[in-house]
Amino acid sequence: MYLTCLRKLCYQIGAHTNYFHEEIAYLPGDTLLEKSAKTIQTIEKLKERMTQLFDGLRIFLILDDVWSHEDIELFNFGEEKMKSSFTLFITTRTLDMFPSSGSCWIDIPFLRPPDAVSFFFLESGRGETLPTDGEFIIARKVVEKCGFLPLAIKIAAKVAQAYPNFLCSENGVEGILTKQFNYSNGINGADRTLVNLLHRSFSFVTDVDVSDAIKICFGAMAVVFHRDGNLRPWISQKTVENFWYKLLNTYGDLKLCLLKLQKYRIRSMADIMHLLCIMGLIDKRKAKEGKYIIESFQIQIHHDLLFDYGKMVAIEFTQEKKSINRSNEQSVDLTKNFPDDNSVGFKNAVVRWNELVIECYQDKLDRIESNSDSDFDYESDPFTPNGHMLSWLPLHMMKARKFSAVVSLLSKRSFLRDRIEFRGVLGGTKLHVLDIRELQKMKQIEHEGSNANEIVISKTELIPILLLVRIFLFDFGNSLCSMESKVEMGHALVLLGVTEQAFALWQKSLECYNKALMVFQSIGLDDSHPYIISTKKHIDVFSVMIVWLVPINSPHCVRLKYPKELDGFSDEASKLSLELSSHPGKGIVCMSEFHRPLSFVRNRNIMFAGIGPKEASACVIKEGNLLRCTNSCDLLRCMYTVQNGTVVVWNNSEDKAKQTGEWIIHDDGKISPIKAPHLCLGTTAQCALHLVPSGSPNQLVFRHHAKMKQLQNQINVTEKKGIPLTLSSHPNCGIMFGKLGLMKFEFVVAACLFIGGPVESSALARFSEKQEIIFDEHGGLVMRTCSNILENGNLLIATRDDCAQPRPGMAFQVNDDGSISPVEAPDLVLGFPEITTPSSEAKELISVDEPLDIVKYY
Repeated sequence: MYLTCLRKLCYQIGAHTNYFHEEIAYLPGDTLLEKSAKTIQTIEKLKERMTQLFDGLRIFLILDDVWSHEDIELFNFGEEKMKSSFTLFITTRTLDMFPSSGSCWIDIPFLRPPDAVSFFFLESGRGETLPTDGEFIIARKVVEKCGFLPLAIKIAAKVAQAYPNFLCSENGVEGILTKQFNYSNGINGADRTLVNLLHRSFSFVTDVDVSDAIKICFGAMAVVFHRDGNLRPWISQKTVENFWYKLLNTYGDLKLCLLKLQKYRIRSMADIMHLLCIMGLIDKRKAKEGKYIIESFQIQIHHDLLFDYGKMVAIEFTQEKKSINRSNEQSVDLTKNFPDDNSVGFKNAVVRWNELVIECYQDKLDRIESNSDSDFDYESDPFTPNGHMLSWLPLHMMKARKFSAVVSLLSKRSFLRDRIEFRGVLGGTKLHVLDIRELQKMKQIEHEGSNANEIVISKTELIPILLLVRIFLFDFGNSLCSMESKVEMGHALVLLGVTEQAFALWQKSLECYNKALMVFQSIGLDDSHPYIISTKKHIDVFSVMIVWLVPINSPHCVRLKYPKELDGFSDEASKLSLELSSHPGKGIVCMSEFHRPLSFVRNRNIMFAGIGPKEASACVIKEGNLLRCTNSCDLLRCMYTVQNGTVVVWNNSEDKAKQTGEWIIHDDGKISPIKAPHLCLGTTAQCALHLVPSGSPNQLVFRHHAKMKQLQNQINVTEKKGIPLTLSSHPNCGIMFGKLGLMKFEFVVAACLFIGGPVESSALARFSEKQEIIFDEHGGLVMRTCSNILENGNLLIATRDDCAQPRPGMAFQVNDDGSISPVEAPDLVLGFPEITTPSSEAKELISVDEPLDIVKYY
């Protein structure tokens, strides 16, 4: 090999290659030591001969990608007293522990994006063929995934060269990382080469035990310090070094390496960190943490490939108990097959390693537990940096399976206060919310022999933590003065509202959104500002709309997001959510989760179906043509007859469901009743008219209330024109009949009343002698509540009895504040529906009269 290199040098300077030929003569009886001595002597003679040829010439010699210090000496011809100029240029990724005197170091960063793309096409063997725009875009994504690391780019380029269609679609790009490290299958030649190259990155340490100890430090760091959504976060350098110190002192075979590390000038964990930074495995930056402005360093694994490599090393360490105390002949080949990260040994090691991190903060945990209201001076702490404890400690406790302890920690007001003081209102809230969400997903596994008992963290344990954050933000928000702090408070309230929404705390979530809207408005933001628009969109999610039957060609049809999958869900284990594609972020829900169930509906075991937040979407299974909710076991069906405008409800009566609850699921997601395929489930653009408590922010104020009050007291039987029911509380809106049309029953004609626009569509109404509100333009229909029951949350409808003895209408009155109330219930007014928490307590009812049997609802 050495002779070949020297002959190539001769060719470059125009010298004859006969100067260099094989001159070593081994005798049959030569020992290995004697053969080595002859080889060294021959190399020295060849090196001296090459020096004589170079003498007198100005030589610039390049050695690329040098791995061993000894290789440099073979080509350092300038040491042989050359009279002319000789410069040796070396590129390497290893640490030179003994640099030559007079040498100069140049630390070159990774490739710039344009250079990385050029290098990719150069290594892919394209020649002078120019890439297309599409290939250029995909190549740029490839080099970004490779982290602009030349080694990774070169490997990806060789893959592109082997597979010409690699750059034809982004599928090839997405497969790079997943194909590099597949833990379940054997690895191919390219993967084996990559792993070997990464192993050789540690070859600057010739002692196998010490080299493996450094690998394990890197691997354990990768396993312990990451989140599911962020494999390479920036973390505290000091914390990682403390963890390494405990790790090396925990395992006896690793502890023996501490003395060996000193032979390589590695006297502290900071020296290991420095080596990994030089090798390019770790990035490093300065950071200022918290209100104390503490100067500290943070580190990050350089690339996702290196994270997978570190995880592989960590898994292998847990599976091979003698992975440190082994010779080169006994070493385990990590490239044969990737180990399994689901093994019990690896999971136990992860638990133990996170316990080591927790031990670093045990004194602080004890202080928090002993006094929840104490203030901690993190700056004066001599052992741990401040930021990591507040940001990461709950996650470490979860990974260590200390669930009760982490619930206790998150429940401490002092810990929440310190997080908010340290990271700001939004940052501290975000940390707490992320930990709550992560804790909700965690499961505790206790191994008892071959059995494993799973204990799921219940929502009831986490809701008090959410309420703690809520109370803190609501109290803390009153003391904010600056615009920046108020903006943070608004975003924090929105984030908390989203989390409460995921826990089905609808009322509290809506209060957070409304509070955030008030905060944004208090700093002068108008309705066109993105913060206001975004917050209002969150509030709009709670505008739960009733589900009706509408024409199948109506623009208000609802469509399921997963219509084709529903046929495969016929048992509870495979239930499917009724999330909608027609209404992004929403689904078909049970309205009793958002509105207090009405008494007459509750007595009949009926619950209205509505369109609400997707988190509350009903999960169903298909039983023939029936849809059954897995939570309540109720069936989806029409209220009474199958006709346009009929309300859709949940009910457990299978007999009635077979009459009005058999459905056709269309390919486009529409749901039609089998008896009326020209209809389907839908909703309206307007909100249904309800009764709400007087003084509620949801009450309606009518624009012409003064004139209506005057005509109410001065009845003119011949006056049939009516007054438009337009609103002053909601500009460009009024009371209207909507587009559902009239519903006809045996003796009754009924229509639903809505709140909406434009104002020109407002219905005209007048008062009768009995103070009924009559709609003459709609066939003399009169306003009444459903089942004539006066109850908060009940619907307002308009009906006409086509029989010999029609029912009297319901009496209403116009109040001084512009609202309208039933005469028999002045504490209730017309308004928008309120989001309320369902209550099991019975409500006091006021029944005006006994309705006909056929119109128990209408």
